[in-house]
Amino acid sequence: MREQERVQTEKYNELLEEANKLRNEKEQLQKLLAQSLLLSEDARIEASLKLEITRVTSENLDLMEQQEKQEKTIRKLKKQLQLYVSKVEEFEGKNLASSDSVSVTNPPVRPVNITRKEKEYRGMLEYRAGDESRLLKNVVTDLKPRGVAVSFIPGLPAYIIFMCLRYADCVNDDQRVSTLLNSTISSIKGVIKRRGNDFEAVSFWLANTCRLMHCLKQYSGDEAVITHNTAKQNQQSLTNFELSEYQQVLGDLVIQIYRQLIKCMENILQPLIVTSMLDPETSQGVLGSKPTGLRKKRTSLMEEGTVTVDVLLQHLDHFHTTISQHGVDSDLIKQLVKQLYYIISAVTFNHLLLRKDVCSWSKGLQIRYNVWQLQEWLTDRELADCGAKETLEPLRQAAQLLQINKKTEADAQTICSLCTDLSTAQIVKVLTLYTPVIEFEERVSTSFITTIKNMLKDRVESSALMMDVKKIFSVSIVFTPSSVALENIQIPASLNLGFLTRI
Repeated sequence: MREQERVQTEKYNELLEEANKLRNEKEQLQKLLAQSLLLSEDARIEASLKLEITRVTSENLDLMEQQEKQEKTIRKLKKQLQLYVSKVEEFEGKNLASSDSVSVTNPPVRPVNITRKEKEYRGMLEYRAGDESRLLKNVVTDLKPRGVAVSFIPGLPAYIIFMCLRYADCVNDDQRVSTLLNSTISSIKGVIKRRGNDFEAVSFWLANTCRLMHCLKQYSGDEAVITHNTAKQNQQSLTNFELSEYQQVLGDLVIQIYRQLIKCMENILQPLIVTSMLDPETSQGVLGSKPTGLRKKRTSLMEEGTVTVDVLLQHLDHFHTTISQHGVDSDLIKQLVKQLYYIISAVTFNHLLLRKDVCSWSKGLQIRYNVWQLQEWLTDRELADCGAKETLEPLRQAAQLLQINKKTEADAQTICSLCTDLSTAQIVKVLTLYTPVIEFEERVSTSFITTIKNMLKDRVESSALMMDVKKIFSVSIVFTPSSVALENIQIPASLNLGFLTRI
């Protein structure tokens, strides 16, 4: 209570002193104002300046007095602090002397967070010499494409192998480089040999073999490819070895796997092509009745389980989705689709030339509808420019030939101008096999067929009647650089590659 009373008394005295001071200033200002009214303007200004100087001088004196008091307080506090420090040191010294065998660690005044610096990875995987077999067993031989394709980035096995190759190049170990690449090629060939009928496995290794080949070129340091890279990718180029020969070896392996993939897809589609393209009358109400003399042979055409062109398209969808997920190059996808369409067209066309029951007006309409469905599938998947549509032309023109009039010379000229992708022998064969849909429709006359032959006698063409179903278009591999940053690739624990070190 006394302390509070003392503090309040001091505050009261300070306020009283301040009030007296303000009262004095007020009186001086009133006097000055009264005097200034009687003075001239110059004298008034001079009097105001004198008053202001007096006021500022007084304030400075007050501030100097306050500063002096504060300095005294600081000196007093410093002496007290030194006294307390000496007492604390004396106390600690006694404690240490009394407990020599006890080690005491004082905790920090406040908790300190230790942050680990972010490590900058170089896009390499360190491995020990001799670990190549373990590596390839996990990422090639025993790898299940289905799980990898869904969960990881496309081409992950290829990137892992290449990052190991970069390490072998970095340490300038030619033995490791050759062992790794030769073992990889042998392992991939082994998988294709064992699982050559497994569409997904073959597709998966087409994508990864092609990606490994592209990586060898992309990181070769060649001037032709460095413009496609980022600055970081160019820094990661191989420095000690020139591997263009391995690029060629891998390119040959890509072509081998590509042809095996075509064989896989052909084996899947082969049992469906004829049935889906020629047999089911998918538009029965439009197509009308069966050709004369053939009605008894196919009385249950639309039974349950009939394979239609929709089933064929579902398989094409599966093929396209799978190879896209695996990361097959878009140029290779286009070439694969073109090859498949050629096979569909050739197989269907050859059966058309061998079967009298499908050479009718109604079958021509059905075939044209199925061909249109195939063309629409290409358009929907942005593959209309891959050349597949052109492979369907012989089949489309044969279907058109079944529907066009076949009586007058003008009809013959129209046929010759429309059927540019059919040889004379093929046109004549279709016209000979043509079977009327209804009773009173006539067959194609011999004279009309003779007219066609005469009109086309000067045409330079192949004498082959059947299309070559074994024909394989030549494949071209276009360099496709990757935008994937090697330093950002994470190795999934499920691959069991703990013996690799990311550096």
